[in-house]
Amino acid sequence: MTALQFRFLLCFVWVAFVAAPSFAHADTREPGRAAPRGRPCCAMAPDMPIHLGATHVPIVIAGVISTHGVGRHSYSVDGELTENNGFLYTRRGGFVDLGHTRDFADIAAYLSMRLRPLLARGAGSIDLGPKGADRTLFVLQAVPPQDLERTSDLIAIRVAFHLSVWAELVQYYGLTKFRAAEEIYSSFTPDDLYSNLLGAHLGVAALESPLPYDQAMDIALQATFERLGAVSQAETRRTLNELAGRWWSPKHAWPSHQIAIRRSYIMGPKVPPTLAPSDVMATEGDPVVLTVPQTDDRGVPLSQYYALAIAPHTDELLRFPKEETGKILGEPDLPRLTDEVRRAIEAGIPNPPQEMREDGIHGAVAHYVTGIRLLELSALGGVLGNGDGELDGAGGGGLEIVRGDTRGGDFGLLKFDVLHAPTHGLMGQLTFFQSEALWFCHDPETRELRPPLVSLLGPCAPGEWFGLGGAIGEAILDGERGRSALRPIRLSGVVNPLGNGQSASYDAVRLLLHFGGALEHLWSEERSGRTIPRTGGSASFLVRSPSRQMELRAAAGYRLDPAKPRDGVFESDVRLSYNFVVGHSKVSGRPGELIPFGLGSVGLRGSYSYWARPQNVFPEIAAPFASIDHPGTWQLLLTATLGLQKLTF
Repeated sequence: MTALQFRFLLCFVWVAFVAAPSFAHADTREPGRAAPRGRPCCAMAPDMPIHLGATHVPIVIAGVISTHGVGRHSYSVDGELTENNGFLYTRRGGFVDLGHTRDFADIAAYLSMRLRPLLARGAGSIDLGPKGADRTLFVLQAVPPQDLERTSDLIAIRVAFHLSVWAELVQYYGLTKFRAAEEIYSSFTPDDLYSNLLGAHLGVAALESPLPYDQAMDIALQATFERLGAVSQAETRRTLNELAGRWWSPKHAWPSHQIAIRRSYIMGPKVPPTLAPSDVMATEGDPVVLTVPQTDDRGVPLSQYYALAIAPHTDELLRFPKEETGKILGEPDLPRLTDEVRRAIEAGIPNPPQEMREDGIHGAVAHYVTGIRLLELSALGGVLGNGDGELDGAGGGGLEIVRGDTRGGDFGLLKFDVLHAPTHGLMGQLTFFQSEALWFCHDPETRELRPPLVSLLGPCAPGEWFGLGGAIGEAILDGERGRSALRPIRLSGVVNPLGNGQSASYDAVRLLLHFGGALEHLWSEERSGRTIPRTGGSASFLVRSPSRQMELRAAAGYRLDPAKPRDGVFESDVRLSYNFVVGHSKVSGRPGELIPFGLGSVGLRGSYSYWARPQNVFPEIAAPFASIDHPGTWQLLLTATLGLQKLTF
């Protein structure tokens, strides 16, 4: 956007507000009170199935919106309810991703407000929060008082745009909002940089209006849609559909990097829109070219006033170039890094993640050990014994519909086990939902706290130490003894002494302390129904090898009936497993990457439990078996599991 175009937009916003009452800036500028929030972005496609943990999920993402249904802009978190974000097409500006535009409008407005006192005195810094790096903006020299607001706006636009370039880079490098969803599909797509720069210009224009910032943004967005020649929702959808195979691939599910075909890497100082070919959508008027500000109104280079320092988090950026490790990056590095990414993507050979490189840090199995899977099958067999020296064989199997093991916690949905031993008969157990730990989440930019389970979708700051665990809807049926039991709820607080919830290291090592309770209802032929409360604590430990092929788990805990403390139970469990891919195929042009049919594991499991009143047995840790005739039970079992990775719905 040229200086003349910028002033035109600014004047348009002011004229639109002539009849409106004036408000004091101090009371109406949201950007002056808090850092901006983030919004989810979209892959360039009209509707997409989801693909998580190498498993397709029967959910479709709809990404096309109408200019009449964008909702009300909200700088604060309640915008999740008032805004409607997605794609729309404009004849003079190409595709606009409204989530991106809103994000960088808010970032630019926030930066302008924060910069003004620092530029007035010519010193200071702004912590820009983590985004695959520690990002800091340093002020180097003062701005003349008469130029303060204008120069602050120009610097804010420029810095916001360069931050958006870094955001596109880290999407390629492997930064993810949640596990198993790499975002190469969204890196440098044709709408990204243009939408980001458009938002930065709109944000400072809205900031300078006499209206509250959110209201000013609503008016500025509608004026911009009209100026750019926005088309209807149906026309946007038609345009995207006709670009299938040219700009995006309908053959791949989200979040495959192969969704994106066409990309744009132009960083300025002029950023033109990427318009659809004339056979798809006719243009109306000249394209609106945006400008990245270079100098202030006196001709002084803006770069003299500030410096942007980016210290990459290489442990989060799985594709980050090794030769760049340890460097503090700045704006001059961004064109070079962008060009390297462009050449890699255009060659069709994105750098394989570090976890798949041949440096011994990780291996191909690691990509699938953690994440979300559907339909995990299990089998076990072995021997059990009791305090009288009696030995018995045991065997069984199970099915878990959904299994998740993420940095935000683990969970299982609809798990069913069938077990058999001669002395126990047939036993079945059903669990609707269970989790060892689900971590709270602090937004890495706003530090806003989100609850467990919701936090699995991120983004989350690393280092969580407190979470929740438990189960809902556990039931067992002991067919041989005519005994049944129901545990409607089990809840515990979870403390993580390592403080690595939501962190990369959580994939490799965990130490968890649980404190909580449960309600158990038991029925048998000999006794009528009875309700037993249980309270107590446990500890669990997990460690995996760097390749994630070897895995050791251990747990122990003690629970009792607080009304009858002698009714107590000690349980312990140790499992050693070896993980491997099953029936894999290689990915053409991506060395080291495998797409397996499934992820299998074989292992050895040993358990011991002691129940003061065996008739009240309802195992929690030392499943699957515990004697209802003897206080002590030990088990030594061989286990095998297979989680399917290529189910399509």
